[in-house]
Amino acid sequence: MKSALTLLAFCLFSASLVGAADDDRVVPAHQEPRHVPKLVNALVRVIDVEIPEGERTLFHAHSLDYPYLMVTSVTLNNQIFGQESKDLPITRGLVGYYRASTQGTYTHRFINLGPGTFRAIGIELLQPLALGGPVTDSIPARPGLATVLDNERVRAYRIVLAPGQSLGPITIPGPSLRVALTAGTLADQAPGGAAAVETTLAPARFAFSNTARVTTLTNRGTEPLELVEFEFK
Repeated sequence: MKSALTLLAFCLFSASLVGAADDDRVVPAHQEPRHVPKLVNALVRVIDVEIPEGERTLFHAHSLDYPYLMVTSVTLNNQIFGQESKDLPITRGLVGYYRASTQGTYTHRFINLGPGTFRAIGIELLQPLALGGPVTDSIPARPGLATVLDNERVRAYRIVLAPGQSLGPITIPGPSLRVALTAGTLADQAPGGAAAVETTLAPARFAFSNTARVTTLTNRGTEPLELVEFEFK
């Protein structure tokens, strides 16, 4: 009996050591279980982040330049590796950018305090900054479109369309990534009389385009439609 209790105590102690080691383990952002790569090509790695309320990520390292879009509003407890944790209110629709190339690797973990599931789309820029590349003008602001991020590597536009509202024609330089914030039906109408292409959107659903395109966007749904278009320079 005594030996059995000793063995049980040893197993519990070993399990606690394994748990503690796992608790402090650092992985690359795209290998963290709640950060799921959904698209990888020569230019970008698109990561879908989903953390249910009450759950925590591993410590993970962001070592690449990283534009992102917050898809839900929650409060996150954020702990930078080696520092005390702090609560961080997250606002749905926030577009941000972490400049790892100059600020260094950012290592942290999140606990989702809610309410609800935390969802975000992050975009790792896999290529180094191309100095002396072509310079494109931003799309001029107009009803339904506003520039919300513009730096040396990426430009982002917020597009908000009421039911039946159209935007365009506009030229979206490529390559680019479109990320939806709301559910609905979006129609893309290319010039020249071709039939519009309708897409069913849902929060965090995205589409990558490798080339520039001219289009008129129309909300074919019954609710306001909101999305963000990331243009990579």
